[in-house]
Amino acid sequence: MKETTKYNGLWMVISVVLAIMVWSYVGNVANRDESGTVRNIPVNFVGLETLESRGLMVTDGLNQSVTLNVTGKRDAFRQLSAETVSVTVDVSSVQQAGQYTQAYRISYNLPPTVSSSSLVVTDQYPLNVTYTVAKRETRTIPVKGVRTGSVAEGYQAGAFSFSPESIEVKGEASLVNQIEYALVTLNQEDLSATFTGELPYTFVSFVGEPIDATGLEVDHTLVQTTLPIIRLAEVELTVNLIPGGGITADMIKDHVTCEINPKTIMVSGTEADLEGLQKLSLGDIELAKVFGDEIRTFTIPLAAELQNVSGVSEATVTISIRGLTTATVESTNIELINKPEGYRADALTQTCQIQIRGTQEAVEAVTGSQIRVVGDLQNAAISTGAQTIPARIQLNSGSSNVGVLGDYTIVVSISRE
Repeated sequence: MKETTKYNGLWMVISVVLAIMVWSYVGNVANRDESGTVRNIPVNFVGLETLESRGLMVTDGLNQSVTLNVTGKRDAFRQLSAETVSVTVDVSSVQQAGQYTQAYRISYNLPPTVSSSSLVVTDQYPLNVTYTVAKRETRTIPVKGVRTGSVAEGYQAGAFSFSPESIEVKGEASLVNQIEYALVTLNQEDLSATFTGELPYTFVSFVGEPIDATGLEVDHTLVQTTLPIIRLAEVELTVNLIPGGGITADMIKDHVTCEINPKTIMVSGTEADLEGLQKLSLGDIELAKVFGDEIRTFTIPLAAELQNVSGVSEATVTISIRGLTTATVESTNIELINKPEGYRADALTQTCQIQIRGTQEAVEAVTGSQIRVVGDLQNAAISTGAQTIPARIQLNSGSSNVGVLGDYTIVVSISRE
């Protein structure tokens, strides 16, 4: 029994010795040194925010990579790749624009169970990193639009509107300062309705050339663009002829010629605004105040929701009276009405020359006794002295083919009773 125990102890010692020998083999033989190359390791730049705060930026050299020859223990070496090796360049110390050549820092991102202490870089390419620093600029660039397609017949394109109306651009100053505006191009055919949609844009220089925006930072890559499409309509211009001065409504066609220049204008608006709009009246013309051939100018009235596409703001109206006779008749039949209470009114005007118009036979039959000149004091100033007041002419010729032309006044004297 004692001898068996003795042999068991011996085997335990031998097992421990063998374990130590195996562990030593693994540590010194199986995990021996290896060498190799790690390629295409990207260069990471840090401190860019610090550069930006100084109005600077890296413009050339950002997209670089390096190649490293590395020696180290197998367990660490086998973990090396472009993802586990970091190459870093710190640019936070740069104070001004220029070209710089700088050494880079190498670090490893290995699993916690693997040590990087055995790794040694035996060669590296390139040895240093060269990059360019330039001034950084921020500008707000206005948005403009251009239409290269077509609008359907009978329609008109309005003015572009954009959201946003400007683009904030950041980048190398020498490039940013070349930009004049951002151009949105709408290419649609036969537009008959308002266009709304998001469109890209192109930066345009001050000499009208497109600018490559590569490397520039923008706050919007698309612009919400609206182009109103409105309908066109040709509208006839008219005037309202008010009968008078010996011309009745039935006589206008035979005795009055009215020519309007321009005869029509082109207007634009929405379908609803243009619905039923075929004629546009310039205003009234009282024929009793037209003595012969006259040319009158009218401002073309247009509702605020419509646009005068023709661009003509005024129209001329030429009026001609034909086939009628004009005569002057003297009347002494003057009377006053609506005298103010407590005052006396006397007509200082004793006779009036009244112009009448009508057919020759009817005009020749009118006498002064058929004409009454009525002065109305209702709106006269309540004060003593001479005043000029309007007079209404009443013609009792017995013929509807004769009328009075023009406006008349008389002078009265007002005194207290």
